[in-house]
Amino acid sequence: MREANRLVVIGVGGVFGALSRAGISELFGTASIELGDQGAAFPWATLAVNVLGALLIGVLAVALVEDRGSYWRPLLITGFLGGFTTFSALALEAADLIDDNLWPTAVLYLAVTVGAGLLAVRLGIRVTQRLVKP
Repeated sequence: MREANRLVVIGVGGVFGALSRAGISELFGTASIELGDQGAAFPWATLAVNVLGALLIGVLAVALVEDRGSYWRPLLITGFLGGFTTFSALALEAADLIDDNLWPTAVLYLAVTVGAGLLAVRLGIRVTQRLVKP
């Protein structure tokens, strides 16, 4: 695969991933979560895309393991999932919660995101392995 073609494929995947993430953000909006006597706008959309992205990368890591020479890996993993998931938004939203002195919400958000992401990757890998290997 030529490098220029690979970069174009990654870019196309990234555009669709970013647009998908924006669409999910529109669907979720911002909802508040109550922890103790403090209410905070909880970043549900970012949590959802990061956990879904973790599940999908687990699936694709198994499904595309033999697919080293085609465009599918750079399109879907690097491009689409790179544009879809977002560590930088996670970090900013957690920092905003901390700045608003909403530490319990920030800690909950980070713990749920990391924990659910790890579980989602493992689930994606396990389920796909069972489907691919009889």
